Amino acid sequence: MPNPLPLGDVIPAGDLRRRAALNFARLHDAPFRFEAMVRANTAAEAPGDWIGRAMLGLSLLGQALDNEPQYLEEVIARLPSALNECGYIGPIHPAGTADENQVGGHNGLLRGLCEYYRWKRDPRALAVIRSVVAQLMLPARPLYAAYPDRPLAKLGAGQAIGLTVKHEGPWLGLSTDIGTVFFTLDGLTQAYTIEPTPPLRALIETMIARYAQLDIELIGAQTHSTLSTLRGIMRWWGEVDPRPDLLALVRARYQAYRARAESEHYANYNWFGRPEWTEACGVVDSFLLAVELWRATGEADYVAAAHRIYFNALSYAQRPNGGFGCDLCVGAEGRLHLAPHPKIFEAPWCCSMRGAEGLARAAQFNMMLDPARRTVWQLFYFEGAYTLRLPEGPIGLQCRSDYPQAGRVEWTVVDCPRAARLTWHFVVPPGVPAGSLVLRQDGRPVELRETAGFMTADLKLTPGAALALDFHLAISVVQPATAALPPGYYRFAHGPLLLGAEQADPASLRPVDDFTALGRGRYQCRRTGTVLGPIDGLTYRSEAEARAHRVQLLFSGGRA
Repeated sequence: MPNPLPLGDVIPAGDLRRRAALNFARLHDAPFRFEAMVRANTAAEAPGDWIGRAMLGLSLLGQALDNEPQYLEEVIARLPSALNECGYIGPIHPAGTADENQVGGHNGLLRGLCEYYRWKRDPRALAVIRSVVAQLMLPARPLYAAYPDRPLAKLGAGQAIGLTVKHEGPWLGLSTDIGTVFFTLDGLTQAYTIEPTPPLRALIETMIARYAQLDIELIGAQTHSTLSTLRGIMRWWGEVDPRPDLLALVRARYQAYRARAESEHYANYNWFGRPEWTEACGVVDSFLLAVELWRATGEADYVAAAHRIYFNALSYAQRPNGGFGCDLCVGAEGRLHLAPHPKIFEAPWCCSMRGAEGLARAAQFNMMLDPARRTVWQLFYFEGAYTLRLPEGPIGLQCRSDYPQAGRVEWTVVDCPRAARLTWHFVVPPGVPAGSLVLRQDGRPVELRETAGFMTADLKLTPGAALALDFHLAISVVQPATAALPPGYYRFAHGPLLLGAEQADPASLRPVDDFTALGRGRYQCRRTGTVLGPIDGLTYRSEAEARAHRVQLLFSGGRA
């Protein structure tokens, strides 16, 4: 599989860097300091979650922005004071029992410790990883056989923060974030890549086997827990055990999620069957999972999905202060408008921190490399500086991009030890005909051939070489993404960008209407005067404006 560039070889620029910097600054505010996190309102129900997510976000963005977090060292130094005598957080339950929220909460702690350890190689982080795995996770292995199935379907009382509401056999607590104990596979599989042991492998295999038996739609699983679980299984498949049935499980459940628990702006219902609000944590997982499934299968539809998820759902969920929040589930229950959820404008206890991973990975996933084959995959068109490490030496690239507002991307070779030959695959963006891509090197056309959703060129790069890629973006009419709406509804798009109308009651727009291009993905209907524009701009507004934002995305009134 092609591999993402290391975070140290990526320097994001443009809008992505601005978003990452906003979020990095938010994670330095008071709610993300050690004293506040150990007393946070999630500390009892999900011990370890808040601290771990903050460590995760700061570790990834610290690398992506090449900026040392101010308070992360303090968190690592003081973390032992938050641990119980067994080396994890929260109460010590009697042997042969476990609490789902406690086990699930430590997924965040494991992920944060793992990413910090991979960055700093700090033995203090490794010591806590070991104690959490040995003292909290491994003893629970025999209990998964008794993890309830159908009784969970009666727990449909979940709120924005998971609560312990039911006891069942050895499980002293079950969470309203249904299935959250299994999303610990995300942290456990990453811990295994750092320190593999036979007992940890046996635990992971036990959890995957039990999870495969669950009917996630019947039990109304929380979609964030579902998608994090699938990411853990993908990591296991990709790095440890490439069994076909594991990949098939991930593909089937991701497809079920997208068909029956995804909003019309590519965000998530927070539970199967409960389209009450989206959750940026789940949006991040969906984005990452789409890219990982492309790596595994080579199916370009997954890359197109990742573009739409990032540029619509994830971008809309970021707030002017840099944090992330929850939105209304447009498309569900006849809802035609998108707006921030009035009671969960920001979710600092989870989404503001997990949003950091989405932004850091977007920068990292922009380009992927197979150095042995001297092959590059351009998955997105984010601005920035990138280093490609080939056998003959590193190639430094600077990228300037107008995408997704316009179809112009330029690269300059700023460092190249000698002429380097490589194969470069340029993704065909959503809504763009493959044959419309035109590539030039130093002003001369370069031959392109179509390859599984990409246009491919064989290039010889030298210092100072300039590449320019052009493609046409225009307004298009697209069908609803899911079956939640009756026939007759449609959406408008500009490449991957969904377009919405911000007027309180805009006249119905017809698929046959003529539109005048206003630039940067904005269009005006000649018949009604209604202006359509991208929905990704809340971070450019004041908080008051963002809270009051409301945009119509779904239209009816003509034949699509």
